Amino acid sequence: MITEKRCDMKNQFGKSLRSQMEKAGIKESELADALSYDATYISKWINGSKLPSERNAERIIGQMADCFAAHSRLPEEAEREVQRQQSLAELKMAYAGDRSYLIFQNYNNNEMSFADSRQTLIQLTRAAFVQALDLYDGRIRIAATFDLFRLYGKEFRSLMKGLNDAGVKKVELSLALEPEELVSDYNYYAAGITDTIGSFDYIEMSIVSRKPEQPSILVINDLLCLQVLWSLGGEISAVFSMEHKIISRFAAACQQITETGEKLLDPAEPESLRRTNVQLDSYSDRRQWQFFNEPPAMLFPEEIMDIFIGNAQDESYARYLVKLKNVFAKRTCKARIDLVLYSSMLNEYLTNGNISVGNVSHHLTPEQTRLHLTHLSKVMSENPDVRLYVIRDTVVLSEELRRAPSIFLDTYSLNIENSKKKPNDNYHISMDPRMRGAFEQFFERMLRKPFCNRLTAEDVLRYL
Repeated sequence: MITEKRCDMKNQFGKSLRSQMEKAGIKESELADALSYDATYISKWINGSKLPSERNAERIIGQMADCFAAHSRLPEEAEREVQRQQSLAELKMAYAGDRSYLIFQNYNNNEMSFADSRQTLIQLTRAAFVQALDLYDGRIRIAATFDLFRLYGKEFRSLMKGLNDAGVKKVELSLALEPEELVSDYNYYAAGITDTIGSFDYIEMSIVSRKPEQPSILVINDLLCLQVLWSLGGEISAVFSMEHKIISRFAAACQQITETGEKLLDPAEPESLRRTNVQLDSYSDRRQWQFFNEPPAMLFPEEIMDIFIGNAQDESYARYLVKLKNVFAKRTCKARIDLVLYSSMLNEYLTNGNISVGNVSHHLTPEQTRLHLTHLSKVMSENPDVRLYVIRDTVVLSEELRRAPSIFLDTYSLNIENSKKKPNDNYHISMDPRMRGAFEQFFERMLRKPFCNRLTAEDVLRYL
């Protein structure tokens, strides 16, 4: 069944090109003149007997979109530009689909093939992604028993962004890493994890530990399997297959590793945040780090907590807020906390009053937001162990930090939340001391950066 559907995908580019030409009222000869190509090329592209070369495809598709926009009947320039962008996106997607089809066809009759470069690996991965988007309703499963971040390099982000642009619905990313590497290269892994979770809200990432002697395997849905034989200086040697019987064996081996290794990081249900929020009750005598890429949902005065409780839509949430109110009043104000905020987020909060508490959105009036920060300033003046740092957004930050999700770190757990689109849309948790230790060092390193400034209680009041 899958093979039949793959065949149906052939010549998506030709069909899209013909459709675009008909809409614009352009003949093959006219398009050929616009591209400075012989008309026979246009004919072959339309009937699917040939594709533009990968080297020239982006330029050719761009020229096609320009040509179609120039022949558009739309009166407004802005409307024509929208049409051009739509044509460009449609042709690019169709071309990527046909290119991936050809890659799969080239290897379809080989049980195992050899890849000797990162470029080949990236090309195979991108082709598998395009196939999976069509065959599995935009849902992709990636399992790897090695460090994908390091092997793919910067191309990993490019591959993930390509999925985002193609309308992916969900990516399940299961990795197995050697804990010793996590400890020795903490900043690299902490930055890679926060960048991935913070940048792509559709990713659910789970990480387990692996042993050095275990094989380095990659499986993408049931479309591609690969085993890395060696990797050095960014180059690789690997064997791969697109045969289902081989993929199933690789998948079983990969599953055995990812399901039996010690858990280092797991996706969690949004409700988990309500439990971790009140951990301050138990660990108030321990140091905590909290990095908010959002307004700070903590240390509200009792007046505001009473408003939240009064507006609670169900008893469960009301009980949670009552407990949180007691924690803030009796525990958090006496805790040892390093709180890190973006300066822009603090200003935005003061402007719009929007904040999320326990996976529920709230809106505060300007008077209430000022009351919140005034109370925070009071707590800081009474307890020097509550320390507030502000990251100045005006400076040039590393891309990893600029895209970082919110991170909550206490003595026993690590919680990572991407809430840029909606509260707790993407939430991960770790109870492993090695993962937690990596992020603790990541925090300490961040606090020493020149763009991260500690505020006094008086400085907080100046924001008002």
